[in-house]
Amino acid sequence: MKSLPKSFKLLNLPIFFSCILFFSSCNNDDGVFDSEIREIVVDSSIEDTIVYVPVHNVKVPVYLSFPHGCTDNSPLPAVVVLHGSGGMWKDDDPDGRVMSSQFREWKELLNNNCIVGAFVDSFSGRGAVEKSGKWETPPENFKISSQFIRSRDANAVLTQLKKLKLEDGNSMISPANIALLGFSDGGTSVISTLYDTNSTPLDWEWTQSFNGKEYDTSSGVMPPEPKPQQGFSGGVFYYGGSGGYNYWGSSTCNSNALEKNIYQNYAPILFQIPVDDSLSEGSICLANLLAEKGRPVELNIYNGVGHGFDTDDNSQSKIARDKTIDWLRKILHMD
Repeated sequence: MKSLPKSFKLLNLPIFFSCILFFSSCNNDDGVFDSEIREIVVDSSIEDTIVYVPVHNVKVPVYLSFPHGCTDNSPLPAVVVLHGSGGMWKDDDPDGRVMSSQFREWKELLNNNCIVGAFVDSFSGRGAVEKSGKWETPPENFKISSQFIRSRDANAVLTQLKKLKLEDGNSMISPANIALLGFSDGGTSVISTLYDTNSTPLDWEWTQSFNGKEYDTSSGVMPPEPKPQQGFSGGVFYYGGSGGYNYWGSSTCNSNALEKNIYQNYAPILFQIPVDDSLSEGSICLANLLAEKGRPVELNIYNGVGHGFDTDDNSQSKIARDKTIDWLRKILHMD
């Protein structure tokens, strides 16, 4: 087997694809899959690029956006962005390498605040375009699970961001100042990523229920991976689901949820919840449940809007985005 270099350099190129950029995809012709997340040296003038991060023998594309004129502030904060059920690419075309308008807008918002953006495509590397049809039920659903797969993607990107280096050898990203931002299925993934695995009961069995049938670890359900030693600073949850197919136990709105739902977060969560969304009741219950458990949460509720309101052209979308940026700046120690 060929030896692989310990670090790679990102050149000042447009979104250009070659072995020098794709640290985990080199030597594919030789049947070699590099499962190690490696150090990357970032050219000082680079703007955007795409890298692949290895997660369980899958190459996960990550669109990296570097803010302009912010190198004097290094090391920089970063936000890992998790897309919803519709994916993150324009026209559902990952080969076009152009993100949808929603994520291009968020890229600009992060850039304007000197925050590195890491937009994670959890679908295309696993053969999915969007979470619909066969991808909504087992066994395919387990391949893109927002409870135990997409959280692994996020944690792998966290590790990769910590390994971005400037040309002088210093870290580009502040390891203590990396946050999460997720929408819909990506919001659900934010919750899963921030789960405090140290709080799991010793006798807990990881299961999920689909259409009245229960699945366990022998049929594809995976336990969450251990909480990182230095994890995320916090995360923003936009209109996701909170039930997890009973992954965490009882429904968050049940009267016994305090005892029977095990979910607890290890870092602050900002809930951005629209009133007119069938998922909102469970998410509000989760936010209240976590507050009752003494966990750090904030809850904003938006009237007159529904699921996906972040992309709507109305005042509530703008208000929510402003609140998100202000909250991110706070937990990323920028103010």
